[in-house]
Amino acid sequence: MTISTGESLITAADIDDLITRVRQTAGDPAPLESAKATLFSGNGDGDGTGTGPGPDPDLDPEAARLIRQRLLVTALRHGGALLAKLLSRLSPRETAMVRRYAHRLANFLDTLEVWAAQPVMLALMRFGLPYGEAETIAVAVILLVG
Repeated sequence: MTISTGESLITAADIDDLITRVRQTAGDPAPLESAKATLFSGNGDGDGTGTGPGPDPDLDPEAARLIRQRLLVTALRHGGALLAKLLSRLSPRETAMVRRYAHRLANFLDTLEVWAAQPVMLALMRFGLPYGEAETIAVAVILLVG
């Protein structure tokens, strides 16, 4: 698994991709547009292209983490660039497992009050994943949402 060293893991471009995918499935993109506006209303470089507004420095870190969690759940259901970021940190075997159980994992994460590696890992093991792969995937999920 690849571990990040401080760059913004979720960009405005990732959210734009999710908005497009949700629209294609006749879903309501309003929560995603709101999340994008909330996360990227600052003046930094947060869109991954070096232009436009970046992460809002005044945003409460807890609120930002909750938004990133919702974005990851949406990505597990709809795919796209954000899911690709998660999968790029995993081995081919782990990637195949995430793809196979993405909807079940999204449903579990929807019910989770406190996001920590252990409950995610235990849920993945209940789905049938071996301990090693479940642990790596759980850590990657937690690292992605910060």
